[in-house]
Amino acid sequence: MLKFRIIYYPFMGTPVNTERLVLMAKLCYSPMATDELFAAVHGEKPSDKSCGSFVRSLIESGHLGALEHWYTSFAVEGYSRISSQQNDRHRLIKMFKEPGVMCHVQEEPCSGFVNDPEQGSPDTSQLQQSQRYVAETDFRYVTPSSFESKPEYLAEYRDLQQRVKSLQQKGLQLGLPPEDVRFCLTNATETRFIITTNARQLRHMFNLRCCERAQWEIRDLFKSLLEEYKRIAPNIFHKAGASCEELGYCPEAKFGCGRAPTLQQLLESRR
Repeated sequence: MLKFRIIYYPFMGTPVNTERLVLMAKLCYSPMATDELFAAVHGEKPSDKSCGSFVRSLIESGHLGALEHWYTSFAVEGYSRISSQQNDRHRLIKMFKEPGVMCHVQEEPCSGFVNDPEQGSPDTSQLQQSQRYVAETDFRYVTPSSFESKPEYLAEYRDLQQRVKSLQQKGLQLGLPPEDVRFCLTNATETRFIITTNARQLRHMFNLRCCERAQWEIRDLFKSLLEEYKRIAPNIFHKAGASCEELGYCPEAKFGCGRAPTLQQLLESRR
């Protein structure tokens, strides 16, 4: 059974409004000293209402960089391995532009993006339960609801999982290495993981994973997460959700579900 729990967000467990952290972005618009920044985040002024208005104005103006300072961690269980692999696609690397760096091909100074690990950092980090070190002798697995409409197929599927469990136990009893025995496992095997990311990247994850075209298990998780994060930080996650909900059009073009017009259709309707 799918379950998640939010482990951390700024000022969690304290009386400080978590969204006040984003008030640090005021530094960009006024000559604030460090003491003033601290007072803005931890003090009583501005009010939480004013703070919320400021956060929403940042989002509406596209100044999303400020949201990268708001970090959160959440843990998930009851999720299949087949879906968890999609999380790796969010491990984006920030690149720093450095003029005068030597081009590897032309071997002469040029401007470009530096792609070395030490110059970048991941926007999303994931810790996942290892099948190498955790023996899957009595694992749980995910069953797609569509299988319920085909009882005979569902029975075969459940029988397959039971046979895999038996094979796991037999392999370990024979003294085979757990890292080799896990080759028998299917993608339906439950996994557990923790993700740490910032609000900007999390909003992007909601854009993709709350979309009707997302795989059902992924969509169920992120829609539930979105509800919880909107409760925790309603202004930081203002208009967060599927891309069409935030943008007002579908960026999937011809692959869209039809729920929202494509950008081309929107432009044509305004001519």
